[in-house]
Formats: sequence, structure tokens, C-alpha cells
Amino acid sequence: MNFVSKALKTATTAATAATATTLAAAMAVSALVLPSVPASAALLDLVIQHKTFPECHDDKVLKTIIKRFNYAERKTWNRGFTLDEIERTRESLGQSTYESPIPRRYCRGHALLSNGRHPTVFYLIEGGQGFAGNSFNVEFCISGLDEWNDYDGSCRAIRY
Repeated sequence: MNFVSKALKTATTAATAATATTLAAAMAVSALVLPSVPASAALLDLVIQHKTFPECHDDKVLKTIIKRFNYAERKTWNRGFTLDEIERTRESLGQSTYESPIPRRYCRGHALLSNGRHPTVFYLIEGGQGFAGNSFNVEFCISGLDEWNDYDGSCRAIRY
């Protein structure tokens, strides 16, 4: 075995020992910290939910609703009006009445349509339900405009 091979073997052995020591330390710390935190409230989940779970008045949420409604109106219904704005938003219920690992926020607001009407819009924000669980999802229903009763009569399915 030449000098380079011996040096490489010694460096590899040292790196493996350092990695094993670091891994053992990380496992010891996690053994002390993680048992005191319930599985549903893991630290990583809290960080992800904080980043991906917006409030009712969040601009991204409202723009998503407006964009999706106007697209559906243009491509499906063609009733001749658009959703211009959503105002006076508020949270209806912070969590649903049953326990779920998916954080949900039930909201409502007033839609301003281009035809002059101001119906109520009900919407649900679900944390961690976007693409690959990396973002949020929004489901919405505008009172009187749910032609196919996707959310039951008067938007009852998302109206808390």
C-alpha cells in the first residue's frame, strides 16, 4: 500500500468516526426533545404549517379565488360577469368540530361582481394541501352561484 492509499484510508476512517459521533449526538438530543412533543405537533409540522397556512385576508388566498372563479366563469358558465374583489373577510371558525391532521381555516367575505351584485363568498383554507404538501389549498363557494351544488345548497359544505 503506498503513501496516498494509507492517507486516504486514514482520512476515511476519521471522517466515518466524526460522522458517527455527530449522528450519535443528534440522536441523543432528539431522544430528549421529541418524546415530550406529540406526534401531531412535531416541530417540522409546525414550521411547515406556519409557512403554508395563510390567514383569511391573505392576498394570495383572495387572488387564487378570484383567478379560479373568473376562469370557470369564462370557460364554463359565460354569464357575462367577473369577480372583481373580495372584501370584509373574516374567519368563521378556526378549526372544524372534529380532530384532523390537516389544519383548516373557514372564512367568509363579500364578493364584488362586475354586474353590481355583492354575494357572500365562503372559503376554506387547508394547510399543507397544495402541490406535494408544500403549500395551501383553497376551496370556495359563492352564495347563489353554485349551479351544480358542488358544496350543497347555500354552500353548506364549507360554511362553518
